Amino acid sequence: MEPLQAAISPYYFWIKAIHVISAALWSFSTAVAYAYYLKPAIRSWQRRPDDPRRRARRDEFMERFDRGALFEHVALVLMVATALLMIWIRDVDLLVWSFIPFLFWLGVVVILPMEAVDIWLAHLGGNKARIRATGDMERHEQVMGWHLTFLRITEPIVLVLIPVAFFVAILKPF
Repeated sequence: MEPLQAAISPYYFWIKAIHVISAALWSFSTAVAYAYYLKPAIRSWQRRPDDPRRRARRDEFMERFDRGALFEHVALVLMVATALLMIWIRDVDLLVWSFIPFLFWLGVVVILPMEAVDIWLAHLGGNKARIRATGDMERHEQVMGWHLTFLRITEPIVLVLIPVAFFVAILKPF
């Protein structure tokens, strides 16, 4: 392994640049769409859930949001891969407290489980467009409810987590 580490280590700063760009894309790629399009459509539908136009708008915006989340999830893969590569190149001990293990464990304990659910809801079994195409509207509403609950739970977590992660990564306070 050491010869491979030695061969890759001159590219550490390029790997770090890809990591930082990926982290920014992951962090902010869906923020505007969620805040200014999806969330208002959801709130409008919640005020009048029997209005078919509001339901259709909610569904359309959620399906677009799911498609747009693909950028976020590709960025997540790049962010994780480059983080692991940088940890390996620098031979970081993840059990010694510093900013790198803090960010690593934050990712393992909070980000990866949250993103696994998000990926399932957006692209796999919870993909609303595919479910709607089958005509199973009962299942569609069930998964839509799950996704809305997921967004409601994760929104405050993300609003705290992202600034904290950037603060720790930039300032390295410990």
